[in-house]
Amino acid sequence: MARMRTTPLISAALAGALLVTGCSSSDGGDATPPSYETSDSVKAQVLPQLAANGEDVESADDAAWVVDATIADVDEGTAVTLVAKGDDGWSEVDEQETDGKGHVSLTSRSAGDLHVVVGDGDDAIGAEVSTGDAPEATFTDDFDKDTVDGDGATWVTRDQGYIGVRTCSRASTDAAEVTDGVLELHVLEDPDREGDECQLPGKRKKFPYRLNGHVGTEASYAFTYGFAAARIRTQAARGQHAAFWMQAVGGQKTGGPKKGGAEIDVIEYFGDDHPEGGLTSFTYFLDKQGRKQTVGDWLPNADELGDDWAEKYHVFSVEWTPKEYVFRIDGKVTQRLKGETSGRPEFLILSLLSSDYELPRFDGELPQTMEVDWARVWETGPKG
Repeated sequence: MARMRTTPLISAALAGALLVTGCSSSDGGDATPPSYETSDSVKAQVLPQLAANGEDVESADDAAWVVDATIADVDEGTAVTLVAKGDDGWSEVDEQETDGKGHVSLTSRSAGDLHVVVGDGDDAIGAEVSTGDAPEATFTDDFDKDTVDGDGATWVTRDQGYIGVRTCSRASTDAAEVTDGVLELHVLEDPDREGDECQLPGKRKKFPYRLNGHVGTEASYAFTYGFAAARIRTQAARGQHAAFWMQAVGGQKTGGPKKGGAEIDVIEYFGDDHPEGGLTSFTYFLDKQGRKQTVGDWLPNADELGDDWAEKYHVFSVEWTPKEYVFRIDGKVTQRLKGETSGRPEFLILSLLSSDYELPRFDGELPQTMEVDWARVWETGPKG
C-alpha cells in the first residue's frame, strides 16, 4: 500500500492549523473528537444520503451520508478515516483509500459533525464537516403507499408498445405494482398475446410477447440541477435491463443539451455474467443539426463495484450541475462526464425493459423483476 507523503501535508497543516484533541472514554468510543491538525490540504464536503446497500427494505432517511474528500500531495492508496459520534461516543465509521488524484468517498449513517482524518498521531491532519450542510431532500417516494397509476399517481405507466426497438414488448400497468413498501417492475408474458410469438428480422428464434414495467413522473414532478437517487435491486437474467433515468419534460429539442435537454441514464443493468460487466451510464442529446449525440460508456471494472446487483439493494445516483454529471453507486464515483449538461427540467423514470436486441441473449425464466425501495431528489439549482 502506498504511504502518505507527510512532509508537504504537515507543512500545509501548520500554516494556520487548529489543533483538535481527543481522549478515550470507557464506553467503547471516545469522549471527544479525534486529535489532528486542521489543514487546507484536506478538502471535504457532505453530500446527500446516497449510500445504502443491503438485502432489507429501509427508509430513505436511514441511508448514509456521503463525504466527498480530496487530499493534496498524497500517494494513491493513502488511507483516509471518517470519524462520527454515535451512542457510545466518537468512533471510526469508515476508512477508504485515495485514488490517483487524492480523491476518496466516505460514508456515515450518523448525523451531525464528522471528521475526515489522514495519518496517525502527531502526523494526523484533517477537516471537520457537518451533515447539516448537505442539501435537503425535495422529493421522496418510499413506496410506503401505492403511488403508481390511478388517480393522482406520482408514477404513471408510459405509453410505449410494440414499436421502435421493442416490437416484441410493451409497457403495461400490469407489470408495475407496489408491494410491502417496494415498487416491483416486471417483464412477463403478455396474456393478451398468449400463443402468439414475435419473430425478429433476420432471426429464426421466436419469443413470447412481453409486458414491461415502465413508469415515470412526467405529469407530477420534474427538476433542474441537483442529486437524484434510487435504491434498486435489479433483475438477474440477461434479455432485459433495469434502468433509472431521466428525460426532459416535453421531449428533447435540437440545440444541444442546455437548450434542448437530454436523456440522462443514471444506471442501466443488463444482467448477470454480461461480458462488459453489465452496468452503463450514458447521456443523449440533440445537437444544433438535430443529430443524436451520445456521451458515456460501460462502467469499467464493474466487478470491483460489486457482483450482487440482483441480491442486494444499491443506491444509484447522479449529481447534475451545469458543468458535469457525476454518477455514483452507494456514494462511490463510477463515472464523471464533464461539459455542457441539460438546462431544462427533467423527470424521473424507472423501468425494466426487454428491447429487441436483448431478446436473443435471454438466459432466464419469466417473470423477471426489478425492485425499487425508494427514489429521492435533492434540488440544488445551478449554483448547488
